[in-house]
Amino acid sequence: MKFISFAKKLTLRILTFLFSVILLSSCSNKLETIQSIMASDTIPILYSKNFFLKRTDSGRVVLIAQAPIVKYMVRSSDTITLFPNGIMVETYSEYPIVESKISANYAKHYGSKDLWEAKNNVVAINSKGDTLYTELLYWDENRKLIYSNKFCKIITEDGLLIGKNGFEADESLTRWKVINTQGTVNVKDE
Repeated sequence: MKFISFAKKLTLRILTFLFSVILLSSCSNKLETIQSIMASDTIPILYSKNFFLKRTDSGRVVLIAQAPIVKYMVRSSDTITLFPNGIMVETYSEYPIVESKISANYAKHYGSKDLWEAKNNVVAINSKGDTLYTELLYWDENRKLIYSNKFCKIITEDGLLIGKNGFEADESLTRWKVINTQGTVNVKDE
């Protein structure tokens, strides 16, 4: 009886050893590959679905932001907030009257630079109803400047402006500098 019990234990140990050898030898990833996948700068520390933010100042709504997905990552040199499936932001001076609105299919915020990048079907509307269409837009919060070096189209009540090489504007998108301009502007008679 003791021999059968010993044989079962020995067989079990041999099978366990063989299984471990097979399992470990089938893992072919290099250590560098595993480390790059697990690197903290590629994995978000915060993740949100159906993100909704309502910012208030003294009880008054000043901003509403929405995004299907938000990822917040901490890298060695910066913090990055990604909006991989798009974002929509509305600002208000007197809620519920929209002062400005921007939407994009993708956005990224660089925390250390206070720099926003929006791309892919970017649409921005200012308080006068002027509408900007572009594929790439940057907002430098420190310089209070919105700009792009990509093609843009701006529709105002006075006409249409096309910037073949982008534009620069103030944060409120009320003063424009269009680069390599083309378009039609209606001039009012006095």
